[in-house]
Amino acid sequence: MMIVRKPDPTWLKLSPDADFQEFMRGYLQFLRENLQQVTAIDQRGNPRHSYYTCGQDHDQRNPHWKPFKLLAQYCRKQGLDDYEAREMIEDRIGRRLVCECELVGGPA
Repeated sequence: MMIVRKPDPTWLKLSPDADFQEFMRGYLQFLRENLQQVTAIDQRGNPRHSYYTCGQDHDQRNPHWKPFKLLAQYCRKQGLDDYEAREMIEDRIGRRLVCECELVGGPA
């Protein structure tokens, strides 16, 4: 007996490059709206650059750290599976993510 698996609906939805790019634009905007923006200051007190952060230590022992909380919320609104979306994002960028804040310049 041969078992045939159904393709994942999230994968089907985000497979076309245009659909994935639209998803990422929306997700990155959602991150910018919901993460904390930090401005790095040089030794003279001048702003160097800014980035977004979740504000938590990236340590699994930290009970307050929820590394992909916003992805789960965004995917739920889109009717998509956040685990599959995360896997697709990591495949496209070519590396594993520790936290979603890395996508908008947060610390690794």
